[in-house]
Order: sequence, then C-alpha cells, then structure tokens
Amino acid sequence: MGEILKTVKLTKNFGGLSAVQEVNFSIEEGDLQSIIGPNGAGKSTFFKLITGEIKPSSGQILFSDQDITALPQTKISHLGIAVAYQITNIFPMLSVFENVRVAAQSRKTTFNLWSRALAHKELTGETEAILELIGLQEFQNETAANLSHGDRKRLEIGIALATKPKLLLLDEPTAGLSPPETRQTIELIKKIAAGLTIILVEHKMKVVMEVSTKITVLYYGSLLVQGTPDEIRNNEEVRRVYLGGVVC
Repeated sequence: MGEILKTVKLTKNFGGLSAVQEVNFSIEEGDLQSIIGPNGAGKSTFFKLITGEIKPSSGQILFSDQDITALPQTKISHLGIAVAYQITNIFPMLSVFENVRVAAQSRKTTFNLWSRALAHKELTGETEAILELIGLQEFQNETAANLSHGDRKRLEIGIALATKPKLLLLDEPTAGLSPPETRQTIELIKKIAAGLTIILVEHKMKVVMEVSTKITVLYYGSLLVQGTPDEIRNNEEVRRVYLGGVVC
C-alpha cells in the first residue's frame, strides 16, 4: 500500500480566474476519498485535470509514482484511471451488454477486430461479471437508451469498471436519483470500494459521510482541509463555509 495519486501545487487558471489553486492532494491505495465543496469550489476542474481532459497551468500530477501531468487523456486512461461522469456517457443504441463489452474490449491489445466478439469467452465472462456486480444482468439485452436514469448511472459505472482501473473517479453518482436508487448506488459503491481506490465528488452529505474513509474540502479552488468523516463533520470552518452550520 501507499499513495496511488498525488498532486503537487496543482493549479488551473482560466484567464484571471484561478479554478484550482496550488492544491496538494493525495490518496492512499484502497481508500475512498470524497471531495466536497460549494459550487465553484473547483471540484469538476480538479477531476478533469486528473483525467487529462484539461491541462494544468502549473503543478504536477503523480500516479503510481509516474508523472502524468502532460500525458494525453487516452494514455492516462490506459494507465488505470477511469471516470464515471454525472452526465452519462453511454452508447444509447447499443445493448447494456454491448456497452460493457466494448469497454472491456478496449483493453485487449491483441483482440482481433475481424472475429466475432461473442466467440471470446474471456470478454463475455468479464462483461457478465460486471453486469452482475452492478445489478443489470437482467437488462443485458435491453437497449441502453431505454434504461431508467438510475440504471444508466450504474451502467456508466460498469463501463468504467470494464476498463480495469486502478483508480476510479465518480462524479456525483447519486445526482437526480430517488431515495431507493440512491441507497442502491451507495451499496454498489461500497462493494466496488472493497477492491478499488475511489475518488468521489458528491453533494449529498449523508452519502459522503457513509462511504468515505477520508474527505477533502475545496473552497474557491484551494484545499481547505482534509480529514476523516468525523473530523470534517466537527470542523467549525467547514461547517461555516460549506455545511451552513449543520452537523451531518
């Protein structure tokens, strides 16, 4: 075990606005660390910097002791960082099974594109295992566009898992979900976290407090404080600037 991801004075400026300002962040392998903060705190920008979707103005990003600061997004993905965004990024006209299989196939460097995919038992087995994990096996032949909002969210997570990440980034996985769907997603996150390092951005504080081993608070682009859920819950400054004085 040890640090799997670390940022050093990570900064991103958009003109005169500093969206992320000299953030020193780290996460230990096997942890589930949530990032919270008010709107405009820099959470989404921070995610995009880690995945290579945007490049930092300055600072450094280290993943498994490798400097990935200047690497393209595809290279970072193949190194083992996956993300499931708030707005789902699925293939709507493919089946649920095909969505996950295509993601799994993307990691097979020797895959023969001219052969029938279903003939490859390994890919089929991996896909079926993921569908069982995310609870969508009964919908495997359903066109993805026909899924409910909650099921689309779970499919997005399944697609990310199919790429076999070492680090999974979850962007507001319970946004727009009903209470039963939220509970279902919480239990899924707990199952995934048993064998994977996760960074979670989430606005629902009850979710954050239940699943996190550690919490990072961003405020106007800067790192305000890091700590355990209990430490964050009882931190007066956090309650003042973000939680509105409410104890979660």
